[in-house]
Amino acid sequence: MHFDPGLRIDALPGVYPPREDSRLLLEAVRVEPGDAFLEIGTGTGFVALHAAKVAPAVATDVSPDSVRCARRNAIANRLPLAVVRADLFGGIRGSFDVIALNPPYLVEPIGGDWESRAWQGGATGEDSILRFLEGLAGHLHADGRAYLLVPERRERSLAVANGDFRVSCVATLPLFFEKLLVLELTMPG
Repeated sequence: MHFDPGLRIDALPGVYPPREDSRLLLEAVRVEPGDAFLEIGTGTGFVALHAAKVAPAVATDVSPDSVRCARRNAIANRLPLAVVRADLFGGIRGSFDVIALNPPYLVEPIGGDWESRAWQGGATGEDSILRFLEGLAGHLHADGRAYLLVPERRERSLAVANGDFRVSCVATLPLFFEKLLVLELTMPG
């Protein structure tokens, strides 16, 4: 999807605002009219709001502040985005054609306020990524695709993704501290 500068995306206090990693994920995601779209960890709703312009979209976040923020942004942009408070796939029923996640990936203990948790990936930076990969097959249509942002040095996550899915790297972004990848995951077979 392409960035729409006409969309109004406000970040409430305590909500991770769209940054270069958000934009990288947005540009890598492919949504077709009629696709059922799910964004996990939506924050402000940045990616999900762009998807809602094209297809039926659902966004989730574990942070109550993010859920409130994404709902406000959907209303401000007059877009039909369903926003639900959930931890990854917890409470999500059904399957989707397209699923996207920009997970917390920094190597940092998880704790503190909701905004900090948006980047805290645990001892290896992979806690949310591995849990996402574990639940993905149960929510992705057989011919669907998922988009996962992951640092290239998260070897365990990359090994699990490559073991359970067909994987293509569809975008990269070198940062001063590491290189980010956006993986497109599809079901094997």
